[in-house]
Amino acid sequence: MSAVFAAGVAVQLPRTESDLATRVESKLAAVDGVVRADFSGQDGTLHCTAPLADSAQAVALALTVWGVRAIDADASCGVADLATIATAVSSSTVPATSTTTVPTTTVPATTVPTTTVPTTTMPPTTGAAAAPNLFTATLQDGMFILDGTVASDLERLALIDRARNALSASNTVNNLAVDPQTLAVPANEFNGLLDLMALMPTNLVSGALGWNGSDIGLTGSFAAYANRATIVAAAVVRGVAALLGPRPAATAEQAAALETALNALVTAQPILFDRGNIIISLSSLGTVQQVAGIAKRYSGVVIDVQGHTDSEGDPGRNLTLSEQRANAVREALVAMGVPAADLTFTGLGTTQLIRDSNGNELPDESRRVVFGVTAL
Repeated sequence: MSAVFAAGVAVQLPRTESDLATRVESKLAAVDGVVRADFSGQDGTLHCTAPLADSAQAVALALTVWGVRAIDADASCGVADLATIATAVSSSTVPATSTTTVPTTTVPATTVPTTTVPTTTMPPTTGAAAAPNLFTATLQDGMFILDGTVASDLERLALIDRARNALSASNTVNNLAVDPQTLAVPANEFNGLLDLMALMPTNLVSGALGWNGSDIGLTGSFAAYANRATIVAAAVVRGVAALLGPRPAATAEQAAALETALNALVTAQPILFDRGNIIISLSSLGTVQQVAGIAKRYSGVVIDVQGHTDSEGDPGRNLTLSEQRANAVREALVAMGVPAADLTFTGLGTTQLIRDSNGNELPDESRRVVFGVTAL
């Protein structure tokens, strides 16, 4: 029986065999016939009540569970040619990105004023130009929007899972429908598509990755040529046509609109810290991802991350705390692909407190991170 190995997987936290089995079984809960997953270390086996229509695709989906190093399906699941999946996964040379281990958050969605966001509209150079996409994963403002029709629940679940691992669950919009009459993506090509989705949030400003029944195509814009090189190298390995252009330089009006969009977002969804702490709360991760997506829209801007505190405590310490928090947000944005040259940070401490109509301080509102944007 062939085992399928996921190259480049590095488990950062200890995982018990029971935990892996539980998470794989949960991932495959919608797949009729899969009843149990057994693990020895990070290597597992699927057991079924009846042969599956596509056991290779079930294995591919199980491999998307973080921490699974190898898994196969026993004879109860039917005979499957897993060689194509093994070749596609183990031959990958694309470096793993930290975004694939992002924890799920529960940050509520919000409506944020937007401006026209630059995207590329260049058609793929392969057969994808001749047919519309059956489904598309669109990256926009730090969010994945999944649209179209897929052939099975396995494909749908795998796409949703990859989007939620690359970004937060709160930043994934699922509009996918399932139609068994739709052409399924071959297993090796589907794995390549998932790999590219994982790389998009950090390396692209915006993008659209789609399947038209015969080809996978990617269009989008990038903030730095090093990011473009990462995506193009990954696309070449996977046989995907990638047409990417640089983001435009901002006008003064666009820079002002960018500042408005960023501050509207963090007003509705504040970036939170524990009291007296400089570590960004996990509950704000989705917000920071959206900030990063919006902040990358244009070149030719300087975005100043501005930290504020309430008046409680020593003013000097508050000033230092506000600087450290602003810098923590700046570093998080750089990690999410915002060019470091685009960002500065300022600590303002207690100098700009928020007060109500009677002049009383509002401490929760005073503790905040906001943004100033200047066009160069």
